[in-house]
Amino acid sequence: MSDEQKRSIWNRLFEAGLTEIKPGDFPERIKEAKHVAMERLSELLESANRARERESVAQSLGTLRKLEKTMTHAWLKDSPDSGE
Repeated sequence: MSDEQKRSIWNRLFEAGLTEIKPGDFPERIKEAKHVAMERLSELLESANRARERESVAQSLGTLRKLEKTMTHAWLKDSPDSGE
C-alpha cells in the first residue's frame, strides 16, 4: 500500500470519527486528535524519507487548530454571558 493510499484511508477514518461526535464532546476529541497528530509528527521527524506524510500530518494538525478556534469562538458567542 502506498503512502498516498495510507493517507487517504487515515483521512477518511479521521473524518468519519468527527461526524459521529456529540457537539459537547468536540473539545476533548479535538484535543485527543491533536495529541495523536503531534505524536505521529514526532515519529516522522526522525525519518528522512517520510516528507509527504509529515506534510499531511502537519496540515491535519493545522486544520484541527482552526477547528478548535472556530468551535471555541462559536461556543463563546452562544454562551449566556456573551450578551448576543
